[in-house]
Amino acid sequence: MTHDELIASFTGQIDQTLNRLIPAGTSCALLDFPNHSNIGDSALWLGERAYLRRINARLVHTSDRLSLIDSRLVESLGKDGLILLHGGGNLGDLWLTHQRLRERVIVAFPHHRIIQLPQTIHFREKSNLAQARRIFNAHPDLTLLVRDKRSLEFARNEFRAASLLCPDMVFALGPLRRPRRPTKKLVWLARRDIPPHPSEVMKLATDGVRIVDWVIEKSSNPRSISTARQWFRSWSVRRLASSRLTSRSLPHLFDLLAARRLRTGCLLLSQGQVVVTNRLHGHLLCLLLRIPHVIVDNGYGKISAYYETWTKSAELARQADSWTEAFALARALADG
Repeated sequence: MTHDELIASFTGQIDQTLNRLIPAGTSCALLDFPNHSNIGDSALWLGERAYLRRINARLVHTSDRLSLIDSRLVESLGKDGLILLHGGGNLGDLWLTHQRLRERVIVAFPHHRIIQLPQTIHFREKSNLAQARRIFNAHPDLTLLVRDKRSLEFARNEFRAASLLCPDMVFALGPLRRPRRPTKKLVWLARRDIPPHPSEVMKLATDGVRIVDWVIEKSSNPRSISTARQWFRSWSVRRLASSRLTSRSLPHLFDLLAARRLRTGCLLLSQGQVVVTNRLHGHLLCLLLRIPHVIVDNGYGKISAYYETWTKSAELARQADSWTEAFALARALADG
């Protein structure tokens, strides 16, 4: 299978899975806009929005984590409306604020169909899993989409909700145009949150290697994305939370913010002739941008689980067991 055929197969699998669940023209809400600087989550949002536009879904409500979710959501959806929860890697207790929002929505809307868009599942604490199980199992019409076989097995063992395998929604965007020519032999996208930035990466840095993480937004810059983020929060929560203008305008404003973040990420990745990363969306965006790259797993197997499920045959991707091995593989790709 060629690279283009592989990407098309992921898009086709998304359509095949979701078309059975979301009829064309459905009225829906899309909740938990990723109002933070993780560029991968913004890429996911744009993929979700691209899919909904493709099926002519009617988006009647959207919100970020801080926006109000109350009876007005029920009124805008009607009795047959669908609630969609943003996908990603926060189904579990690593990012509890998003998990608690998910649980709050599931409890608050027992009479609406709810679909969790593709997620990776990971729980560390039994008490958090028990709470999620209790809440998920109480909802009569909840569907969990997961993006790797390990998460699918977990979901089917732990929850009564229907669970289905589906590729990450970033592939609903289709191939992306590389926005710049490479200026470095190697870009090393190493996440600094979990686990901490590895010291061995710094030891391997040489000329022609740039070590970065996704952009951290700085509110001190009046033109920064962070400034827009703070404005959105204030605007959506405090000033216009009860206005019809919110439901009409927020999707477009959220899309604009997400698109700016995605472009920033694509520019960053495109600096490298080859990329090394332990971020899942570093891997997936490199595939969409046609950038050769090497992946190293994160601390709980999220990247390797996705790789084994979907992308192991990708001609542009290699997997390494350590940063040292990744450096050697990346050097070979750049020199070859």
